[in-house]
Amino acid sequence: MCGLTGIVDFDRAPERAEVEQRLDWLAHRGPDGRAVLVDENACLGHLRLAIIDLSDAGLQPMERNGLQLLHNGEIYNYIELRDELRGRGHRFSTATDSEVILAAYREWGESCVERFNGMWAFVIWDASSRTLFASRDRLGIKPFYYRHERDRLEFASEPWVLSRGRANLGPVRDYLEQGYLDQGDETFFEDVVRLPPAHSLTFDPGGLRCRQYWRLEESTPPPDSVAAVRETMLDAVRLQLRSDVPVGTCLSGGIDSSSIAVAVAAQGHEHQKTVTAYFEDQGFDERPFARAVVERTGADAHWVTFGADDLVGDLPSIVEAQGEPFGSTSVCAGWYVMREAKRAGLTVMLDGQGGDEVFGGYRASFGYRLADLLGAGKVSDATRELRAFAQVHGPRWAAVALATPHVPERARLAVRGRVRGATALVSSALGESAATLPANGAAFPDRLRRQLHVLLTRRGLPELLRYEDRNSMAHSLEARVPLLDHRLVELAFSLPSSELIRGAETKSVLRRAMSDLLPPAVTARRDKLGFVTPERRFFRGALGDLAADVFASQAFRQRGWVDHRAAVNRLERHRAGRLDAGMELWRALNLELWARRFVDA
Repeated sequence: MCGLTGIVDFDRAPERAEVEQRLDWLAHRGPDGRAVLVDENACLGHLRLAIIDLSDAGLQPMERNGLQLLHNGEIYNYIELRDELRGRGHRFSTATDSEVILAAYREWGESCVERFNGMWAFVIWDASSRTLFASRDRLGIKPFYYRHERDRLEFASEPWVLSRGRANLGPVRDYLEQGYLDQGDETFFEDVVRLPPAHSLTFDPGGLRCRQYWRLEESTPPPDSVAAVRETMLDAVRLQLRSDVPVGTCLSGGIDSSSIAVAVAAQGHEHQKTVTAYFEDQGFDERPFARAVVERTGADAHWVTFGADDLVGDLPSIVEAQGEPFGSTSVCAGWYVMREAKRAGLTVMLDGQGGDEVFGGYRASFGYRLADLLGAGKVSDATRELRAFAQVHGPRWAAVALATPHVPERARLAVRGRVRGATALVSSALGESAATLPANGAAFPDRLRRQLHVLLTRRGLPELLRYEDRNSMAHSLEARVPLLDHRLVELAFSLPSSELIRGAETKSVLRRAMSDLLPPAVTARRDKLGFVTPERRFFRGALGDLAADVFASQAFRQRGWVDHRAAVNRLERHRAGRLDAGMELWRALNLELWARRFVDA
C-alpha cells in the first residue's frame, strides 16, 4: 500500500516541484520511503508503506531493464508468479511483489494484469518508447485518478491533489438530491476523473487509450457450491495473510467480517487482533456477536466507540482524509476503527467489504429473488419464501420486495393475498426499494444477479471501497478485502439466485460454507445492521450544534448549493423530535465542510 503521483508531458519538462508538493499532501499514504524520478518527459513520485520485503530494496520508483514502476497495493499470488517467471528465465533481486509486476510486464505485456490476484493501481513508464502504462485492479479496490489535457497526463492516488479548487457540480447535485456517490468516472473535482475498475490506460505521443481487461460473465456453477465457496474463501484469506508486518481483522459481528476472522483462525493464526466499533444505543450494538467470534477464535479483541462531541472534534480530520463528500457518519466509524488498529500496532487490516454485493446480503435484494420466482411462475415457492421473509424481517420489508419492478402483476396480486400485512404497505415502501437501480446490460439470466452486478460495479461498492482506502491510509494502514478476491466473485456470480437467498436467509451459500467455523449465533443472524451509527442522536447533540452554526453562516448561504432556510428548518424540527432527518442533514453539512476544505482553500 502506497501513494503515487506523477506528470507525463510531451510538450515541456514536467515540474518536479509540483510532484514534490503532491507527495507532501499524500505523505500519510507512505511513511516508509519517498523518491522522485525525473527524465525528459516524466516526473514520477512514490511514497512507500512497507508491507512485503521491508528492506530498501523495495523502494520505488523501481527500475528493471529500462522500465520504471510505481505501485500501490498488493499482488497476493506474487510467490507463485515469481516461480513461474523464474522458470521462464527471469531473475529477482528482491522479495517484493513489485519486482514481480515488472517481470510479468516484460514477459506478457499489458495482459500481465489478467494473471494477477490482488489489489493494485500501478504505473510503468518506458522512457525509450515514451509510453506510460497504468492499471487498476478488477474491482477497483485501489484508486487511480488522473487529469488529461492534450499531451499532458497528471495522476495521483487521491483526486484532490490534482484539483484546481473547482467543484464538479454534476456529482454535487447527484449527492444532494439522491445521495449518489462514486457512480462513474467523474469526481467532485472538475476535470479530475478516475480510471474505472478492471481497466488499463496507455498514454504516449499518440494519445490516451483505455481498455477493459476483465468483466463478470455468466459461467457454469460448480457441482457443489458450498464446498467451492468454502475452499475459495479460505484460500483468499490464506493469500491475503501474506505480509511481513502485523495483520489484524475488522470485526463487526456480521457474517462477512466474522467469516474472515474464523478463516484467519483456521489458517493457524490463533491470536489475531480484532477491532470492533460499538454504540450503547439499542439497535446499534453488535458486541454480543463479535464477542462470540472472539471466544471462538481466541482473538485479542479491541473495542472502540465515540460520541457526538468526539465526532465534532475529529470531523475536520475525517473530512480531509476522505477528500470527497461521503454518505453518512458510519464512514466516520471506519476512521475510528482504523485509528484504533494503528494504536494496537497493526499495519494491515482484513475487512469484510463486498460480501453484501457478492452474496446478496441486502434485505432489499430479496425482491429480485422474489421476481425471479414469480417470473418463472413459481407462485407457491414465492409465497413460502415471502412468508418466511416477512416473519423474520417484518411486513415492511416484504412490501419492499413486492414493489420490485418486473414482478408480474398477476403473480404479485396472488402473493399479496396470501401474505398478511403486505398489501397495505406496498405503495409506501416503493420509494425505499433498491429496485429503482437501473439495468446495466449484465448478461445474467436472473434478476438478482443483474441487480447485484449493479451494486458491485456502479451503485454501492465503489463508494465503500473509497471510504475503506481513505480511512485506512489516513492512519498509514493497508486494508485488504478477501471477499473481493476475483475468484470468489466469479464463483458467486456463477450461482443461481436460490443459492444466494433462501426465504429469510440472505448470503445463504456463505453461511452454509462457513457454518462449522462460525459461532451458531452468528450463522443464525437474520437482522441486518450494516455499519451503522446513531446519527440521528448525534444531530440532536453536538453534531447538531455544529450543523446549526454551518447552516447559519454567510458562506453556506452564499454558496447556494442548499436552501439554507430549508436546512435550518429541517434541523430545528429534527432536534425537536418532530422529524427524523439524519441523512439529509448530513449531506448538507458534509458537503459544506468539504467545500470549505477543498474548494475555498
